Amino acid sequence: MGILRDQLYSDKVLAVLREYGSNAWDAHRDAGKPELPIKVTLPTAMNPTLSIRDYGLGLSPDGIFKVFTQYGASTKRNSDNSVGMPGIGSKSGFAYSDSFTVVSHHGGSKRTYVAVLDPTEKGVINLLCEEPSDETGIEISIAVRPNDIREFTQKAHGLYKYFIPNPVINTTLPKIPPAQATLKHGVIYE
Repeated sequence: MGILRDQLYSDKVLAVLREYGSNAWDAHRDAGKPELPIKVTLPTAMNPTLSIRDYGLGLSPDGIFKVFTQYGASTKRNSDNSVGMPGIGSKSGFAYSDSFTVVSHHGGSKRTYVAVLDPTEKGVINLLCEEPSDETGIEISIAVRPNDIREFTQKAHGLYKYFIPNPVINTTLPKIPPAQATLKHGVIYE
């Protein structure tokens, strides 16, 4: 975990936004909902919490424990439509903070977990509560230090303007420049 926290991500704020945003984007593709935008709630002075929500399939309790506690555990190994795959992005919250919350809507239940670095610097995840739910998907929430709120907003502007579709987000994203070249799997911008 020390490598993740101190060496893997040089920009911890951008890593959290990118990894959880990409995971949410991938979840929509896996669920056959590529046109559905993810939801991003950026931290504010009144609510200093970053929240990234998808409406994909969600994860079972076993899936949560595998994905959020084991390095190399990925739900995307057999997919050609996913951004991620190595199985480390789901732990990127630990690069910024000692804890974060995961809410999984899956199988008729909403389960809320807290992921925490224990004294040995190993990430552990604990179930806090479970209740009925007719929704699906995952929501990741991370408390943000007040001095970092502006940085989260600025970096979200630079990142999420390129997501197609743009996320539902509590800010106005800048427009992207016109495409300079269209490729089979994307575009190149100047």
